[in-house]
Amino acid sequence: MEDTAQAIANLTRERWEANAQYWVKVIRERRDRYRTELTDAAVLDAVGPCAGLRVLDAGCGEGYLSRTLASMGADVTGVDAAQGLVDAASSHPSPGAEFLRASVEDLPLDDDQYDLVLCNHLFSHLQDPSRAIGEFARVLKSGGRLILLTLHPCFYVENSEQGAMNSVPAAQYFAPRGIDQRFMVDGMESPSMITSWLRPLEYYAGTLRDAGFVIADLREPHPTEEQLRDDPWWRKGFPMAMFLLLIAERR
Repeated sequence: MEDTAQAIANLTRERWEANAQYWVKVIRERRDRYRTELTDAAVLDAVGPCAGLRVLDAGCGEGYLSRTLASMGADVTGVDAAQGLVDAASSHPSPGAEFLRASVEDLPLDDDQYDLVLCNHLFSHLQDPSRAIGEFARVLKSGGRLILLTLHPCFYVENSEQGAMNSVPAAQYFAPRGIDQRFMVDGMESPSMITSWLRPLEYYAGTLRDAGFVIADLREPHPTEEQLRDDPWWRKGFPMAMFLLLIAERR
């Protein structure tokens, strides 16, 4: 079982390495409207004032949220398993932010060091997030927060971004499921396929509880009435709830 999990982790990292420059272009040219017009604001609202806080940006990608939080006064460590993304993040130095290549399942960080762990679009790329959640609990101080933004496990299906409205049958919903597809952002297709992993809500609740967390809030970022009324892109691209944002506190 361990060999299988490691093989999946290795394949995931290889795919993200292949997609690294694609994502650097998408992020730095602000081409992902889901982020720029919806989920980034939801994440930052959940973070709130962060001056003086030590923050772990887990799965930091090319580092844009790390830089944003550092500009707000946080002391940020960004980690990612893809060296290409870490190199891109390090190429844009920002006072208060440092970046390192590391697996979120085995963080080279001391216990009880961080006030906040942020996981922005990370969990859907972990085949089994339980080890990562355990690591986040280890590095967080007592009372520290975990904020995670991920695909909505109740509703997200293949090609949701293209308007797919298939339902998720119970037989699939209550078991782990993977969706293999290439990213398609603003007409650009990613070089490599990626697997998005989804698990039922009770899995997240139970795994967080077992790791010593209490869920403090659950939010579902969605477009405003004005966005849906005035912009056909949102009407097609958000056919049902697509995102879940959880805020948990370490006991």
